[in-house]
Amino acid sequence: MGLLDVPEVFDQAKAIRDVYYHSIAALSVLSWDCLSTFEDEVRYIWPMKIRYPFKWLYLLLRYLPLAAQISHQYILSSMSSDQPCYLQCKIWHMYMIALVLFTSAAVEFILAFRVYALFSRQLWVALFLGCLILAECCCAFVTLWSRFCIQFVQACIFFPLLPVSKIHGCVSLATQSMLVTMALLRRFVSFRARFSKLPIVIMLIRDGTVTYLTMLGLLGCSFVIVQLAGWQPVVMFFWTATMQSACGSRLILNIARLPKSPSHQGDRGVMLTSQVDLYFSRSVAS
Repeated sequence: MGLLDVPEVFDQAKAIRDVYYHSIAALSVLSWDCLSTFEDEVRYIWPMKIRYPFKWLYLLLRYLPLAAQISHQYILSSMSSDQPCYLQCKIWHMYMIALVLFTSAAVEFILAFRVYALFSRQLWVALFLGCLILAECCCAFVTLWSRFCIQFVQACIFFPLLPVSKIHGCVSLATQSMLVTMALLRRFVSFRARFSKLPIVIMLIRDGTVTYLTMLGLLGCSFVIVQLAGWQPVVMFFWTATMQSACGSRLILNIARLPKSPSHQGDRGVMLTSQVDLYFSRSVAS
């Protein structure tokens, strides 16, 4: 190795070190979030009947990213070598992208389900939201395929940020913007009505807005950090999987915390617009 190669080797070593630091930091944040909600998880999620899909969605959102982050502490060393196995790189990249796409779709499904409940389960809302999520799933498939076709010329953790990934990020942001806009619009349109003052309505809109702002900040910080700070795009995976896991599981958990018996049993309007509340209320075993 000549002297001219020393700066390049130094930069590569620094990049690998940064990837390790981000991996450990993301795992620490996700572990703390799991521990901070574990008591409520045991109390509200575990007693749910097996046949209810939101129980399994919560468990997947909570523990699949956690298992992935733990596994990274063991496999990053082989992925950062100068001569990684080509097949291993492909598998690692596919599972990383697939995990992020799954957590993103799961969070948006939860948000869409809540908006659907706010709009009294109207058919046009279900069709419109379904088209939005379907369009993003198509974009996600293109992203996955583009990542599959990428070629590796050095360590496996070094890969470019593809233009299609930026497009997918914009599509995801547009979808979540539409979801939070519809929720806020529903609240403002019925501001004078008793519906807008219900605790469940306030909670649904608050959680959706906080999730949207979190994803917006994550997306903005990710692109700025990669473009300006020069960090590897792989660090976006660590933080995206962590934040989406935290947001999605907390969205479900906040609904599960609601009382089993709604306070407005006789109000049909409340029951129609709080389908999410009733869903989880009936999920908890008596």
